[in-house]
Amino acid sequence: MAVANWREYLAGLVPQFLRGYWGSRFVGVIGLMADSVATGAAEALRVSWLLESTSPDDALPLDGSEKRMPRYPLETAASHRARLVDAWNAYEHAGLESAILSQLTAAGYPGCTIEFDSAREGPHGEAAPYLSQFWVRFPVGVCSPGSNWDSFNWDDGTAWDTSLSFAAVSTLRSIVNHWKPADWCFRGMLFAQAVGDDFEVDNF
Repeated sequence: MAVANWREYLAGLVPQFLRGYWGSRFVGVIGLMADSVATGAAEALRVSWLLESTSPDDALPLDGSEKRMPRYPLETAASHRARLVDAWNAYEHAGLESAILSQLTAAGYPGCTIEFDSAREGPHGEAAPYLSQFWVRFPVGVCSPGSNWDSFNWDDGTAWDTSLSFAAVSTLRSIVNHWKPADWCFRGMLFAQAVGDDFEVDNF
């Protein structure tokens, strides 16, 4: 006969003298402990099944760490869950330009492009052409260079401000470095401005 839980199973297993008022409660407590362990084990088993309705959002950081796909600062839990579910397809395209751009879009930065400039010196002053070096260009509006833009000489010790936080810059760098081809040299990020030159943030 099928039973619903351990309490029901034990109730049908014990002798008659344990089926009275106090005996049934004693056996019921033992069954309740077994049911609690069984419920916990079942939930622990299903917690990583991201498509299950019982999968909680606090399981996402663990799954993201395992798949090396952390949640981006601007990303919702639902979007992160969908990205983790699609991890196999994402890694199938890892090392392609499209993988970098799709991950930047997921992080909340759509409209980016990859640009190569072999005419510039290499990252450590190597003579041109340096064919594998590339930059990621962000569209206008992603980053403002701040009020003191062009008001000082670069490398003179002046602190400059931007609308892009250090955490955001670190996230963008990690995304590109993680998804780029191994033989490409990521030089930095170019933030297009409505007026004037691009605002560049080096990767080194």
